[in-house]
Amino acid sequence: MTEQQSQAPQARVVGPDEGRELPLFGRVAMSGAQTGGAFELIDFRGNAACPPPHIHREREECIHVIEGRFTFTIGMEEVEVVPGSWVFVPRGTRHGFTASPDARALILVTPAGLEDFFAELGGGLAAGTPTQELRASLKGRFDSIPA
Repeated sequence: MTEQQSQAPQARVVGPDEGRELPLFGRVAMSGAQTGGAFELIDFRGNAACPPPHIHREREECIHVIEGRFTFTIGMEEVEVVPGSWVFVPRGTRHGFTASPDARALILVTPAGLEDFFAELGGGLAAGTPTQELRASLKGRFDSIPA
């Protein structure tokens, strides 16, 4: 049992500016620690840290596009996604996306476990670490496998 799962979740309200900031990503609106490991909710903003195609073996993602333009890679297809759309990505599915500078989306990850990946990736990119070097250092440490 992970530390996230060992604590019973408590009902909570999170304000619009609360949560853990993620450099170049946005913020964690609900963390795995707050949900007992059930899920995490990321408020994605911007386009600097868009993920290249990858696979999660242990997690599903559900993305709600709020603003901007997104192009999702799902399997080998590219799909333009407009605000108001939902994208569900089952575990084992190759996926990634690019987004316009004004992009915003809510990303639900279940079970929780990727917020530290986003924090390290965004922090490294913000510090100027080359993308390939940074992704190589993260490889195998989180459930995100380049594809």
